[in-house]
Order: sequence, then structure tokens, then C-alpha cells
Amino acid sequence: MSRIIPFSFENHEVRIVADDTGAPWFCANDVCAVLEYSNARDAIAKHVDPDDVAKRDTIDSLGRPQQTNHINESGLYALILGSTKEEAKRFKRWVTAEVLPTIRKTGSFGKPSAISQTIDATKLFQPCFRIARLIGCDKQAAAISANQAVQSLTGTNVLGLLGQTHLVAENQESLYYTPTELGKRVSTSARSMNLRLAAAGFQVKKSEHWEMTDAGRRYGRIYDAGKKQGSGVPIQQIKWSVEVIPALGIDAA
Repeated sequence: MSRIIPFSFENHEVRIVADDTGAPWFCANDVCAVLEYSNARDAIAKHVDPDDVAKRDTIDSLGRPQQTNHINESGLYALILGSTKEEAKRFKRWVTAEVLPTIRKTGSFGKPSAISQTIDATKLFQPCFRIARLIGCDKQAAAISANQAVQSLTGTNVLGLLGQTHLVAENQESLYYTPTELGKRVSTSARSMNLRLAAAGFQVKKSEHWEMTDAGRRYGRIYDAGKKQGSGVPIQQIKWSVEVIPALGIDAA
């Protein structure tokens, strides 16, 4: 039986075993308990790709060996992203900052190659994309959001690997403009346009950046700005169709 490495997260035991290649597999029941999924089987079926789930040896509470569902790193991140609990953020930080570095330093788990890291990232992209679509993002916005989530979790820029630093809007017949460009059309400033867009309920200010609301999706598209915040997270840029101008109650110059 593979060696079981127990970790403790906020009084929850999280058991990890290695496969034949040395890759870590997390006990699905332990992870679901941390993330407060009431039904581990349903959570796995809803969020985790079947290829990221496998039966592995573990020890139950009575000390008996048994085989239970385990998930790899991609499956782990899919469950974290699918959770709405505050614990999910803390759990992700704990796994990436403490657990994975610790078990790799012991030599029990081989450090993943660049190729395997890329494969894991691309496998994680699809569940992230599905989640973004479920919450109402169009395909382009979902792809950008999924790419940002994957890059935050794994450090791999999947769209960058494909040479896609900017995504084209789905509607090719309609052009999209920055608030600065729109402002020039109505002889006003970018700040004024942003405030008007916010007042209309099309965007909201989060920290130092604007985020599109559900109402704004009718007129706007989200682009990868090709820049990063100080934390390394890619910056999104909102561009707007000229159709938003009359919706704001102003006439184009």
C-alpha cells in the first residue's frame, strides 16, 4: 500500500498518497469535509473531471485499510473553485504554500516537470471554463476568467501558450471601445464615462479596477489587457459597444 501522509488543516485531517509516478492524490472525503460539501460523491461528479479521480488505499477511522476516491491536483483545484465557502481560499493557500512544498521536499513526491505542469493546467482549464459559463459569462469572458483562475492556481498561462494574449469579441460586426475612446465620441473624459457606466449599473468599482455587472454584459466585453497586477494576477479590461451610449442617455457627438 502507498505511504499515506496525513496533514491537518484547521482540525481537519487531509490524507495524501502518491501514485507510481510520485504524484500526490488527495483523499476526496477529507477535501470535501474541509470545503463543507455535504455529499462528496455529488461534489466530485459535478466539479471534477473523471480522469482526475481514482481509487487509492487509505486508512479509515478504525485503522482498517480500504480504497476510497482520491483526486489529483487538478481535481483538488476544481473542488476549491466550485466551493462558495470562505474556507476554500484559506485551503488553497494552505495547499499551495505549505502542503505541496513540504511533500516535495521530503522526496516522497517528485517535482513535476514543465510538461506535466502544463498538462495539469490545461486539464484544469475546462472545469474553470464551465464554472464561468454557469455563472453567466459569455464564451470569451469565460475563457479569460478560466485562464486567470488556472494561472493563479498553477502559474501557467494557458492562453499564452496558445499565443492568445488578446481575445476577439464574439460579435465581429460590432466594435468595442475603452471608456477613453467612448468619451471622445461624446466630448467627455474617461472618468466621466466610467462614472456614467457605474451609475447605469453596467460596472462596479472593486479595489482599483472596474468589474462588469450582469447588466453590462449586454453592451460590454472583457479582454485580457496584457498586463498584471502587483500580485501577478492578469488585469482584465472592459470595452464597450457604441450601443451603450444611448443606453446612458447621451447622444454621440
